[in-house]
This record gives sequence, C-alpha cells and structure tokens, in this order.
Amino acid sequence: MHGKRNLLLIYLALIGLFSLGSFSLGEQVETPIAPASRTQCELVVLTDRDDPYYPLAEEIAKAEKAPVATSLKQALSCQPIFLLWVVSPDSLSDEAMIEFGLAMKDRSSAVSSGIITASTIEQARALWENGKQVEGYSFIAINAPNPAAHIYQGQIKHFEGDQVIEQALTKASFSSALQSANYVTFTGHGGNSYLRLDENTKVLPSDVPPLDALLISTGSCQTFRLWNEDSIARRFADQGAAAYSGFVFSPNEGYLIGEFDGLPFQYTWPDFPIGHVIQAQNHGTLQGFARLPYQHLLGDPRIALQTEPPYQLADDRMEGDRRVLRFQEAPAGVVPIQVEGGAAYHFVQAQGITKAAEKDLFYNSHLQMVNIQQDKFILLVHDGGDLTLYLHSNAPWYWIIGDLLLDSLDHTLIFGQQSSGDLLALGFSVVPILWVGRQLLKKRLSYPKILLAIAIGFGASVLQGAYVLARLDQITITSKTVVFSPLSILSVFLLSTCGAIIFFHARSWLGRVLGLLVATFISWSVLTFGLLMIAAINLLGFIPEYGTALYNYSLGLLPVSAFLFTFILYGLVFWYIDSMEKGGSYESRQPTPT
Repeated sequence: MHGKRNLLLIYLALIGLFSLGSFSLGEQVETPIAPASRTQCELVVLTDRDDPYYPLAEEIAKAEKAPVATSLKQALSCQPIFLLWVVSPDSLSDEAMIEFGLAMKDRSSAVSSGIITASTIEQARALWENGKQVEGYSFIAINAPNPAAHIYQGQIKHFEGDQVIEQALTKASFSSALQSANYVTFTGHGGNSYLRLDENTKVLPSDVPPLDALLISTGSCQTFRLWNEDSIARRFADQGAAAYSGFVFSPNEGYLIGEFDGLPFQYTWPDFPIGHVIQAQNHGTLQGFARLPYQHLLGDPRIALQTEPPYQLADDRMEGDRRVLRFQEAPAGVVPIQVEGGAAYHFVQAQGITKAAEKDLFYNSHLQMVNIQQDKFILLVHDGGDLTLYLHSNAPWYWIIGDLLLDSLDHTLIFGQQSSGDLLALGFSVVPILWVGRQLLKKRLSYPKILLAIAIGFGASVLQGAYVLARLDQITITSKTVVFSPLSILSVFLLSTCGAIIFFHARSWLGRVLGLLVATFISWSVLTFGLLMIAAINLLGFIPEYGTALYNYSLGLLPVSAFLFTFILYGLVFWYIDSMEKGGSYESRQPTPT
C-alpha cells in the first residue's frame, strides 16, 4: 500500500509541477503598464520614409491627427491602442511579417493593428476610406466541406435577425454573397492565390467581383501574403473591400474562436472594434498552435459593425476580492465584452459557460480575452440572455490542476479519437493481440488471469464511454464539432485487456512497464506524434529558413497529463488485482514460471 500511495503522490506532484510550470513557460513578458501611464497616443501610423506609399501615410496621419513612426520600435514606444501600417506590397515579406508578429507577441497591452496596402496607392487609399463606409445589417457565414469538422457539404448561411437561411455553396452563390453582405466569414482550405470551395472548385483573384466596403475574415492557409502578385487578400482590397483578415502561414484549424458560424465581428462597436477581436483571437492561436501571431488584418482595425454594445450592464460590484458584472439582453453568438479596468483581473468565470485564465496553456473555445491598456476585452460564446461574469485576481491553484487534467483527457480520449486516433489504436492493438494468441497456443497463459484482464478491459471501456458522454458538451479544447467514436471504446477494451495480460504474466518490471505502455497507447501515441510532427516542421523548415519556430508544442504537451494519469491509474489497478490474486506483494513473491 505504501508503494501505491507513493505513486499517487508522485503523480499529483508531477501534475502540479507541470500545471504551475505551464503558466510560466515562454518568454518573459513586458512589465505591465502602470495605471498612470495611460496611452500617450490612441493611434500611430507606421511607415518607412523610403516606401512608395509614404505620402499616403502622411495623408492619413494628418487626417487622423496621429503621429507618424518610421520604425516599429518607435511606434510601440508610444503605447498606442491602434496602429496603421501603411506600406507598399513590395516592402512586405515572410521576414517582415515574422518580425512584426514577434514584436506583438506577449505584450502586456495588446496593440490592434491593421495594414493599409493594395496594388496601387489609390487603391490603398480607398481601402482606408472604405473602413468608414462599413454597415452592419447583413451577415453571411460560408463553410466549405470539412470532414474533420463534420461539415460534409459546402453551405452558405445568411443570418437575418433570428432566422438562418441556408444555401448550397457554389462559385456563383459565393460571388453573390460577397456582393450582398456587409460581413462574410469563410472557413475552408486556401492558399496565396485562391479560396477552395470544394475539391474541384477554387475562387481565384480574377473571380473576386467589385465589392462595396465588404468586411471578410477567413481561417484559410496562407491567404495573407500581400507581396505576391496573385495574392487573393490583395485582390479583395483592390476590388473595394474595407477589410480582410487571414493568416500569413498555415494555421491549425479549430483554434480560432468564432469560426464556422460564430461571426465574431458581428456585434463589434466603436469601443470594441474588429482589431480588438483579432487580438483576442490571436491569443487563442498562441494557446492552440502558434509560436507567434500571424493572423493579421488588411484594413483599419477601428472598424465596427454596430454603434453600441450588444448588452446592458445591469450591475458592477465587488464581492470580497472578486468583481461581479451582470449583463442583460446579451445576444446569442460570439459576444464582445469590454470590462473597464479589467486588466487587473487574470481569471474569468462566465457563469454556466466556462472558466479561463489569461495564462492558460491550452485553448478555450468558449472564452478568449486580451488586455488593452487598463481594460479587458472578452470574446464569449453565449446562448443569449442574461449573463454574469466573476473576475478574480488569479486562478485558484486547484482549478489550474483540474482544468489541465480535464483538457488533457478531453483531447486524448475524445477529440484525438475522432481525428483518426481510434483507427491508429485499433491498428496497434493487432500487435499485442498476436502476442496473446501466440502465448495461448503455447499454453503459457493462465485462464483466471485472462478472465481478470477481460474484466479490466470491459471496465476500462465502460469508464471511457461514461467519461465521453459526460464531457461531450463541455469540451473547450477545440472549436470543431466533437462527436462520440464507438471504435475508441473497442480499442480501449482490446488495449486494456492485452496490457493487463502482459502485466500479469511479466517476469520483470520491464515486462510490467511494457504492459502499462500497451494499455496507455492512446495517450502516449498522441503525445509522441504531436511532439515529433511539430519538431520536424520547426527544425527542418522554419528555424533554418527564418531563425524562429512557427508552431509551439501545445498539441504535443496537451496529452502529458492524460498519459501520467492513465499510466499510474492502470499501474495501481493492475498491481492491486495481481497482488490480491497471488496473495502477496511484488517484494515477497517470485514470478510464476510459464
């Protein structure tokens, strides 16, 4: 019993160290801005004196009564809320966007930035001016087929009041949507010069029609490469769009809050414009997969689709050391919430929805937040109606540990299984099944132990099934739809049974560890694959080319807690049952000859 208690204490210590350590990983952030050092200038215009679009930068700065900065360091030293980067397309590059992203990463006060550029200086001027013409009454979400997100047919959703009208996705209906809506989101594959509607249909730059101050956002790969002649994002600006948001490099889908049909810009208003939304979304991408922010905005970050907040603040009070805010008449969807003076609070609980901390290691699909000056800006996925927020100075230590473990189990036992993890586990299970069959043929196995192992396998599959059903509607580690995988239950039964048989008949500790590794294959295989895949992309691709990694290791680290938990849990169960069956401890008995 002392051995089992020690193993449990070791597990809790490892989880605690990993949890607390995860909240201090990464580069050291800047010293928070003191309350007295409120922004020195709300808007800064960034440009280069030698850039062909420098005259436009001066024009914009004069009209906006904003200072001009000729370096990013100078611009950020002003501690602005907004930054307009006026630049010609030829002055942009991978290196320039990486440098910009690294400078913006981990700032204690985020800066909402927008790039003003187009194929000509006149079109770039029109892009800036179009930001003042945006209206907010027609919203469309376009989703291309995406089996990983359980979207099997492309569709267009028109949001008209409380009604949602669906339409088949074709090239013609896509073009019509661009011309009829104020705000369009697109989720699907893409590249520098196209958006892909299905396997056989691409929207090319030449297919983009004339636009009327359209606001469009995408989660597609590599569409924000403005320096290329055939850039799809640049074409949108040339054709009259007011703004385009997208990714310079390939993102990992499922880590952009509000994607698919959440319309995260829909309820923006002047104090919470689209630039702030993108900053909150970027916080989520840094938790989910990105080493640096590379979702950017082409256009003015101050654009808003509404004139006032989408809710009524009914109450704002202190209860002990926590701040309580009660909102009324909040709409359904992704609700942007501004909390004045909220930057001092680092843990947010949305009653009945979710809890999140600023330095969560992993992504939360229900709530993202960012601090700008002394205020906190929150994106919350809400069903509509009254809403209560509780703000705390820090996250409780026990919540950090529990949340980390649940996120890890959700990713490993549920989301990973629907993403081909179940098939991988079934494929691997053939190896231990063949070993067990060989031992049976040679009559080396004890049938009572086989029955015990089958009972363990059945119990493990029941427990996993119960966990999946209990957690299916509470998962926050991805924005993708999550479903139950029956094959995962079968794989758990086979691996747990085979792992127990190997453990019970092992002659050494090495054999017992091998049995535990078979039983816990689901967790350590996801961990290993995630770390190796990310390391290969970073070490073989981006670090040699650009001197920095593109992806972080969150997806590889996410299964660690699940692996530790299941490894020790299986170890305790196997040890206890084998000890009871043999009537002694491992220290006092000899291995059973076979």
